[in-house]
Amino acid sequence: MTAVFRRRVRAASLVLACVFCGAWVGVLPSAGVQGAQQESGEPALAVQRVPLAQLEASLPEQPRLKLFEITDQPGLYVMHAPSLAVQGAMFSRIVALTERRDMPRDRVVTMNAVAVNAKRFGEDPAGLTAGNNFSTAQIANFFEVARRQHVRLTDGERSLQDTLVRWRLIREENGMWRAASTRDFLITIPATGTGPAGEVIDPAVRAAILSHELGHWRYFSDPAYAHACRTFWWHQLSYTERAALTQELAGMGYDPSDRIVIDELQAYLLHTPALYMPLMDLPGAGGVDIAQVRRGLEQSVRNPQP
Repeated sequence: MTAVFRRRVRAASLVLACVFCGAWVGVLPSAGVQGAQQESGEPALAVQRVPLAQLEASLPEQPRLKLFEITDQPGLYVMHAPSLAVQGAMFSRIVALTERRDMPRDRVVTMNAVAVNAKRFGEDPAGLTAGNNFSTAQIANFFEVARRQHVRLTDGERSLQDTLVRWRLIREENGMWRAASTRDFLITIPATGTGPAGEVIDPAVRAAILSHELGHWRYFSDPAYAHACRTFWWHQLSYTERAALTQELAGMGYDPSDRIVIDELQAYLLHTPALYMPLMDLPGAGGVDIAQVRRGLEQSVRNPQP
């Protein structure tokens, strides 16, 4: 969920660039998963159940929060955020805890620390995450780490927590935050519009973000596919190619661990439109040919080895 869509929008990227503000527009009542919420007196969540093929056509044109449960992909949930600012306010510190380079994996940092980290990688601190992907277990872990650390949540984080509890994706159990299922996965994308740093999210950019994030869902939910990607990384790329690609992704702010690098590589090479591809050829003996790497990865996932 990081690195810039450099050719189209400088800050509307898959790279984390932290956000300090962004008013949350509350959960919009509508038809959806109403049973338990109505019984408890809580307002209903606006959740639409659609097959994956109908998701893009179902995205709202207006800057509004909308939640989707994907009926033919069990465990996949999509949040359409009202704006880049709202999305960033909810997720910036979760991204920092989960995958940001040189950020701790065992504690929640301040928003200022996230901003300083973003600046190190050429990101505008007023910028935002353009899209996100997390297992709900990762999100629950963020809230649990914050609870143990006695960290005060931001308004955006509290609203996210409330939304996911009411969506029945996470819960507080015996004083600890847990995911309802380890198989659940949340994608978030922003509404079309202009961000605080002048980023333009038009329908084509939003579709590219969605495609990239769905690539992460494929890696999470399809063990054979993920195995083929890891096998390609370890057995078909040379050491110098792996080092070059890791360095390029780390330069975008990603944690350089194999856990992150392999997942991001497949999402960029196989699921991100070429117009928005941030990975570039690196010439020389220690370089890499991106088109060649893509062809090799495509062949590997089409013909996986045992």
